[in-house]
Amino acid sequence: MQYQLIKSKRKTIAISFDRGGNLVVKAPWFVSDREVERFVQSKEEWILATAKRLAMQEKKKEAVRLQLVNGDQLPFLDEHLTLSVFREESSRCRVKKAGDRLLLFVPYEADYEIRRMAIEKWYRKMAAQWIRERAMLYAGMMQVSFSEIHIKDQRSRWGSCSGLSNLNFSFRLMLAPAAVAEYVVIHELCHLRYMDHSQNFWQMVEAFCPDYKVRKKWLAEHGNELYLF
Repeated sequence: MQYQLIKSKRKTIAISFDRGGNLVVKAPWFVSDREVERFVQSKEEWILATAKRLAMQEKKKEAVRLQLVNGDQLPFLDEHLTLSVFREESSRCRVKKAGDRLLLFVPYEADYEIRRMAIEKWYRKMAAQWIRERAMLYAGMMQVSFSEIHIKDQRSRWGSCSGLSNLNFSFRLMLAPAAVAEYVVIHELCHLRYMDHSQNFWQMVEAFCPDYKVRKKWLAEHGNELYLF
């Protein structure tokens, strides 16, 4: 089984898939390649099942993907923004929210990928601000602390918590209802106390998010709809 191995100061071995569908294994410096190989083999059933699920999800994403042209509807937390594209004499792209509209200013020759990157950059910026505010709020209530927050486009998960107390979140949470995005923040913060999905972990999640099952279900059923671009 082929995979990319990345070694760092992390404390545990982790397996994930990148945006291209490639298997990535992250491991501590002190773990031997042979031990990593044994770990990967022990997870073969999960890897194959996940690869199949991601392939099916990719097909569904293609079906809902927008062309990012005038009139497209882009969800932003609890809002729905109408995209307005303006072409101008410029070498840079600008994105601005104006009421219920998302204004995208691009060079005349801008193609789909340029428009997509500009909009993704804006969503990442919004995610960094919104998620940090919620993380700081709930971390104080939980009496836990995190090191850094990273905004990514994780292909197989909406959020993660590393052994070094770093929190990672998908910018696509900004395309979900605010309550759903908030649930993911709470979920990952609880991992700072319990690095598992034990009964204690879920009890802590429920203490700060009593209807977490409803929010979790929404994400499971509608997650593919967040891949609009």
